This record gives sequence, structure tokens and C-alpha cells, in this order.
Amino acid sequence: MLWMVPGSHTVECGSVSMGGVGDSDTLGSSFWWAPKRVPGYSHPGGLHSQTQIGISRKKIQLGIEPWFSAYDSLMQEAQKNLGKAPQAIADFNVPGYYDDASGHRKAMGRLSEDAWVAYSCAIAYQLTDGKQKVKFANKAVQILMAWATTNTQTSNYDGDLAMSDAGTGLIFAAELMTDFKGWKRAQREVFKAWTLNVYLNSCAKIAKEPNNWGDWGNLGCMAAHYFLDDKEALNEDVMRVTKQIDDAIDADGSMPQEIKRGPRGLWYTYFSLAPITASCQIALNADSINLFDFKGQDGAGIEEALDYLLRYEKAPDTWPHYTEKDLRKGRPGLYPGNLFEAMSGIYGKPAYETWIQEARPIMVFGHHYAWALPTLLRPMPMAGKALP
Repeated sequence: MLWMVPGSHTVECGSVSMGGVGDSDTLGSSFWWAPKRVPGYSHPGGLHSQTQIGISRKKIQLGIEPWFSAYDSLMQEAQKNLGKAPQAIADFNVPGYYDDASGHRKAMGRLSEDAWVAYSCAIAYQLTDGKQKVKFANKAVQILMAWATTNTQTSNYDGDLAMSDAGTGLIFAAELMTDFKGWKRAQREVFKAWTLNVYLNSCAKIAKEPNNWGDWGNLGCMAAHYFLDDKEALNEDVMRVTKQIDDAIDADGSMPQEIKRGPRGLWYTYFSLAPITASCQIALNADSINLFDFKGQDGAGIEEALDYLLRYEKAPDTWPHYTEKDLRKGRPGLYPGNLFEAMSGIYGKPAYETWIQEARPIMVFGHHYAWALPTLLRPMPMAGKALP
């Protein structure tokens, strides 16, 4: 399987490093790249394993709550999304939020809205039977192919971050569509080329940043490498997650890079933990590697950071890092409730469950796509191996 890689730019993420090669007189501005032929991953997979999808499907068939209500909420969205046209654009130009909030929202909205159409319809395809199943599948493929055939680059200050966090919805949707025979092989190759050249390129640029940018970049790398069956690169992404946990989380569970963000300190703590935990889920599903219990040199890991965040979401007036009244607070039914719904499935902690249970079913979308449907596609308890 070969993919045409246009241009002579370089992509570096995990172990993947590609730049212009060969004699320019014979190859011109393009070259061919073929991934190493190693046994691939199980597809559909990545963030949502086939076992997880099967459990949710069975719960829905039996009418078990909260899965049944969560499914109903999804189907209402997916039905509406069937009528939406793609908004793909050649240059995904996203200005910095703090420089041009209106321009940022407008530009990012094209991708985040399309990602939700594709992702919601892809999940509906996986969980639905009957005539509607193909309609949802075709809509998801339409959105994926619109971006693959139209979008060629990202630009401006927030372009790479927005592509990484909103674009995860497209990659997750593509993963869910891997068993749809109506998505023809030639189309898939075009989408894979876009994933490599545009999406993964953006993720790679920010994957090593020390804050939430790096967390989203690395999640994007992991989702893309799983989809592309690049095991060597994904293994290096996994090691980067351990560095992120070690560097980002202090002994008390606080995240110094995020808590310093003034009135948005709580939000940015969530916005960092969401992609880190989603990365851990991909590692668990890919190779049964349990990073949810990984501890950094200070003895703290994800669970300590989650406990720290929940303590202050429940009592925001006690948040010690910012004391003004405009502190941005979360909600059980929105952010970071989606994160704690997902993590209640992983850790089984009553404190997480108690905080969000009245808000179920939880479904959040429109910005980024780590844990958009944690009630419907609830993660399963950890059953993996620790890193040596």
C-alpha cells in the first residue's frame, strides 16, 4: 500500500520522519512513502475498542440505562447532522483566541462542526441497525472525504492546536468507519494521505510542547498512528505520554503549566487531562499498556491530578490559584463532567460517579473530541500491563 506524499516538508512524530528524498530531477516535488509492513491493529479500534462498542450495543438493545438514553441523545444529533453540508477549506487558518476570539471561533467552527457530524454519524453507524445505518455511514464518509480532498494546510497562531483537538473527531470517525465496505479503498488512501500530510503534520509540530498543546498534539499522533497501523511510532507516542505525566503533574496532583492560567486555571487543567487520558485509553486498547496507573518521579499520576481537579470543581471558592469572581467553573453535565464520567469507568471511584450521575447522559461536542460521549461509550475498567 503506497501513499503519495506531496511537497518536501518534514513530518516528525514518534518515529515517523519524512522529508523530500531522492534526486529532484527525477522525483520533482513529490515522493512515495510506504509504511513498514507489520501486523496492524484491530479496526475499528483506537479510542473505542470493538469490545466497548459491542457492550454499548448490547446495553442499548436491552434498554439498559443510562446507555439507552445516551443513545437516544446521540441519534437526535446524528439525524440532524444528516442534513448538514461539509465546510472543508483549503487553508485552515485559525487566529489566536486571545488575539481574535471571534475570528478564532468562526475559523475553528468549520472543523469542529464537521468533526461532530462525522463522529456522531460514525458512532450511529456502529450502534444502529436497519436502513438508517448506511445513511449515517455515507454522511460520515462524505465529511471525511471533503476534508481529505479540500484541505491542504493549517496556518496562523492556533491552526495546529485547533487541527489537533477538533480534528481528533475526524480521525476517530475514520477509525469507526474502517469496517464500512462503502468507503472504497481509493477513498481511504486519499484520507490516509491527508491524515499523514496535514493532520499528523500539525500534531507533530506541537506534540512536544510542555502544556496542553503538547497533550493534544500527542493524542492526535496516537490516534493517527493507530489508524495508519504505525506501531513503531505509536510506541514512541506512548513513551511521550509517560513524560507528559511526569513533567506535568506535581506531587499534590496540581498541574503547574495549567493552574497558572488565571481565571481559566480549572478549565486548562481539564483541557490537559482530557487528551492525556484519551491517549492512555488508546495505549490500553492498542497494546494493553496501562498508563492510567503510571506514576511520575514525584509519585503522582493521572488519578492524583483528577482528584485535585474534582476537589476544586466541587468547591471552586477554595481554588488557591485565583481568587477573583470570574473564575471559570465546570459543570457535571459539560466540562469536566465528561472527563469524570469516562474516568469513573476506568477507576470505579464513587466520588467521580456521585458528582456526575445526575447529569447523565453526558454528551459534549463543538470544540474538541476527547470524551464526547462518555456515557454512551463508557470506558471499561483497567486490565492492562504496566510499563516495565
